[in-house]
Amino acid sequence: MRIRYTNIVAKYMDAPHRRMLDLRQDGLPEIPLLGWQCYSKARPDLPLHRHSGCMEFHYCERGNQVFQVGERLYRLQGGDWFFNQPNELHSTGGYPCGPGVIYCLIVKVPKTDQGFLGLSSGESRLLVNRFVQMSDRQFKATRGIKLLFDELFQLHDHREIFLRKSRMQSTAVRLLLTMLDCSARHAAKSQPSVRITHMIQTIRDCPQGEYRLEDLARQTHLSLARFKGRFKVEMGISPWQFILQTKIEAAQKRLREEGESITKIAIELGFVSSQYFATVFKRVTGMTPREYRNRTALHVPSTRRDDGQG
Repeated sequence: MRIRYTNIVAKYMDAPHRRMLDLRQDGLPEIPLLGWQCYSKARPDLPLHRHSGCMEFHYCERGNQVFQVGERLYRLQGGDWFFNQPNELHSTGGYPCGPGVIYCLIVKVPKTDQGFLGLSSGESRLLVNRFVQMSDRQFKATRGIKLLFDELFQLHDHREIFLRKSRMQSTAVRLLLTMLDCSARHAAKSQPSVRITHMIQTIRDCPQGEYRLEDLARQTHLSLARFKGRFKVEMGISPWQFILQTKIEAAQKRLREEGESITKIAIELGFVSSQYFATVFKRVTGMTPREYRNRTALHVPSTRRDDGQG
């Protein structure tokens, strides 16, 4: 029997912006959460939390998202997937859940003598150990990851499918194996080229600079069209979006400090007016600069524990 899988984004575009499923109800006790979110504007940040005994995977199909683990920030662009180790405290670092499309999978780690997702106990240990032993956590994904996520949603929705539980187990295993394949190619394919890397660092070191795309293209010895195309392929967003995002990140840091006026921050970061700055800031963060300053002044990070259902 051939199953036809439709595009999950198209199918649920007119539905709520989030879809969160507990696959334990489908006979998969190893997957307490299969999730999807499609946001057209920034939403509130994700507070500090952990998933007890569970690995967590995020695939950023479109847009960008910041995650924080320990003191380090990870900036996901379209086409990246991200991995959290079991019991690891993480959050979005005070950054909002940005516009875009993100898939999420939480997988409960089996006990040493247990199999999971239809695998033997020995195969399960080999698979889980590959993830637990990873030193990196952010990788470029292949389109196959999105298709496998969509397949899991479709299998959940069509309960009349023959051997449905076995198909769901097989799809989940293929998804995990595809993620491992992406991580294996990480060293060769995931890093931006030297020219783009240098340009990124220049912008981050001096976010207050006035950047013209023609000048940036000339510095990288590329035509404007090739520069914009190369940048978007490697970073997931356009050069201009990256420049604005970097300026807003610098503004967030300065807003958390006392004493500087919002107008001064806007002008020094190269915005033509405080009104335009506020418009861009709200588009990126979901808050006005004043709201962000007031919130961070009062914000005390909370730590919550869960079992993979949030």
